[in-house]
Amino acid sequence: MKKGDLFPVHEGRSIESYSPHMVQYTGEKRCPKKGEWYLSGAIVGGFKAPNDLSTVYHIGKLVNVKHEHTHTITVLGEVVKK
Repeated sequence: MKKGDLFPVHEGRSIESYSPHMVQYTGEKRCPKKGEWYLSGAIVGGFKAPNDLSTVYHIGKLVNVKHEHTHTITVLGEVVKK
C-alpha cells in the first residue's frame, strides 16, 4: 500500500450511498480518532471510526472520484491468409 492509493468504502451502509467516493490512503499509520477514515480488511476497504480506536490502522480520507473507463487496443500482428 502506498500513499495516494484508492480503496472502496466498506461502511455499514450500501456503497452506493457514498458513490462517487473512495477512501484514499494518506500515508499515516496510527490509531484513528472518532469520525476519521481508516483502512482495514483482507480485501482492503475504508471504514469510518465510530469512536477513538486503540488499534493502529492505515489512515485514509474520503475523496470524490470520477470513474472513467478507457480502452487500449494493441496490434498483435498482421493477419496472414493462406
